[in-house]
Amino acid sequence: MNIGSTAGSAFTTAAAAVSQGTEQVNRAARDVVDATTERPVEGVGKTEKALTELKQGEVAVSAGAKAIEAADKQIGSLIDTSA
Repeated sequence: MNIGSTAGSAFTTAAAAVSQGTEQVNRAARDVVDATTERPVEGVGKTEKALTELKQGEVAVSAGAKAIEAADKQIGSLIDTSA
């Protein structure tokens, strides 16, 4: 059973999702700032795209966190069963 930090484990996969989501949120936040401070009139399309990416990053982080919680509960159940 693969429950540790090796490649392919639930924790590794979920942590990668959280990390990628966080990076996406950071990029989108910078894009929003750039689009609204440099030339606000020309940045409307860029702002919409960045806000969409911001929401997508939020969902990715949330999904990764839920996967980590589920893996944690599963490991706890396995430990309780085998103890």
